[in-house]
Amino acid sequence: MKILAVDDDELIREILSATLEAHGYTDVTLAESGEDALQKIAASPTPFEGFMFDIQMPGMDGTELCQHVRQMDHYKNSPVIMITAMNDKTYVDRAFMAGATDYVTKPFDTTELMTRIRLADRLQSEARKAAAAAASNPAAAAPKPPFKDPVTIKDVRGVVKSAALDNYVILMLEQKQFAMGAFAIRVPELENVHAGSDIEEFTYVVTDVAEVISDCLVGAQAFLSYLGGGNFVCVGAKNKLPTAESMHDEFVMMLNDPDLVYCEEVATGFTAQIGDIAAPKLFEKRGDLRFLDRAVEKLSEAGGKSGGRFAA
Repeated sequence: MKILAVDDDELIREILSATLEAHGYTDVTLAESGEDALQKIAASPTPFEGFMFDIQMPGMDGTELCQHVRQMDHYKNSPVIMITAMNDKTYVDRAFMAGATDYVTKPFDTTELMTRIRLADRLQSEARKAAAAAASNPAAAAPKPPFKDPVTIKDVRGVVKSAALDNYVILMLEQKQFAMGAFAIRVPELENVHAGSDIEEFTYVVTDVAEVISDCLVGAQAFLSYLGGGNFVCVGAKNKLPTAESMHDEFVMMLNDPDLVYCEEVATGFTAQIGDIAAPKLFEKRGDLRFLDRAVEKLSEAGGKSGGRFAA
């Protein structure tokens, strides 16, 4: 795995380099600033496969650097791990909003850091194998993933991958941020869309649905992820999240806006189920993600409001 590690502290750069090398990661490039990192990315003969950014640096900080990297087509899905002393929730939220996939606080535990690196490496390895298989037979149509699998949503405010959302929730629980809340949204008609379209068309529709949800969450400062199976989950400060009752009618009306064109194969007439807000419990252990599972389970409870079709 080819890694670019960026930190303005020379000692931290040396520690990161030595730690990575000791665990078998020898293809590591170091940069001392955001500007230096962008120059090294541009000059590299082969793309980097993972990034490690400090946040607080002179000039361009790590969050800005992450935004720049995410704007590059080749790096839209690359793992970006923030390694920083900044553990305030404001900095964490900004980093994940900018596209970070994980967040490790200094002084970091070597075992924990390498666990995060190996996970990122495994995901990148799987992506490389899939890309190589597609390149070896370009004439073959890419197989459509099952409906239960997530798809990648790009360039929608607040949307992160499910793995990044898991990492965010774990970090918040470690910091005892128990004022979080989560709720789930299901759009049942997405299953029919999946059955009648190819993966590109389906992803396009899911992205449009995510944009509508994002518009409904303006002011909530929430993160949103598509879990697959027509299910989305939203995480944010519990006192800022909308309730099922307050959000449902507006959401379905926006979803069926006649000016919103999905694709030729998709007719309007979407419905929605919105679950009640779930909250973490004090006794749950570090790294426990049952909090998110409960949010999805609430879709099937009486409190999860669902509605009929709205005429377009």
